[in-house]
Amino acid sequence: MTTGNKVTPTSTVLQARVMIYQPSQRPRKFKGQWMETKFGRCRVTGRLGQRHADVVESMLYVAERRRDISDGGVELLVDPAKLRRMLSDCQYSDARLKKLLVELRAATVEIITPEMEQTGDRIIGGLVDHIIPSPMTRHNPLTGGKRNLWRVRLGVALVMLLEQDLSLYYQPAPIARLQHGISQAVARYVLTHKRDPAGGWHLDTLIKAVSGAGVSSKTISNYRTRIKEDVVKLRCLGIDIDSENRVKRLTGAR
Repeated sequence: MTTGNKVTPTSTVLQARVMIYQPSQRPRKFKGQWMETKFGRCRVTGRLGQRHADVVESMLYVAERRRDISDGGVELLVDPAKLRRMLSDCQYSDARLKKLLVELRAATVEIITPEMEQTGDRIIGGLVDHIIPSPMTRHNPLTGGKRNLWRVRLGVALVMLLEQDLSLYYQPAPIARLQHGISQAVARYVLTHKRDPAGGWHLDTLIKAVSGAGVSSKTISNYRTRIKEDVVKLRCLGIDIDSENRVKRLTGAR
């Protein structure tokens, strides 16, 4: 069995660039309003934030097997214990993880890129269809008994992104351990780029890229403060913020 990006990538470029996930760990429930970016537009019906992104990326990262289904679907074999360890050093509680999975299951995503606009295509569907116990089991050191692995059926939208979008390969745990959702969103956005723009990004430009051009100056200021609280952990991810609020990838960072 293989884990850690051997089965499927951690994420794809568009997931961070078209604002599928709100830049918050406590997202609001959206009712299908369009969010516009230079990379395309997206609308989400449901509640999706950076903790939901943590769960999706971690499931893709720790997946041990992948099965392509005849109807075009994809099913992954996931060890829930490995998933919880990826999400937190203290592990997620069952109730907290279940809440995030229920919200992932309920959300509908619609994406239209400039290229899709020309052909009349779009991506529409869910990110996770269902999660059911697998017959495969592992030893449970907490109880001395057995625990079932999960069979995770990916939603149509996520399958299409994995098939059509540029793949990203990275370890999701350091992003999951950032304190603030805006820091996570900015980190994910930066990681979609192979190289920095000349002189790096201005921090406010990145904040607007992940939260929308209409974000208020007060919110930008608050976001700036939160990102600075994560500056040490961001450096561990290879993302540096200098005294002039310029954001650059550190040499050799992926």
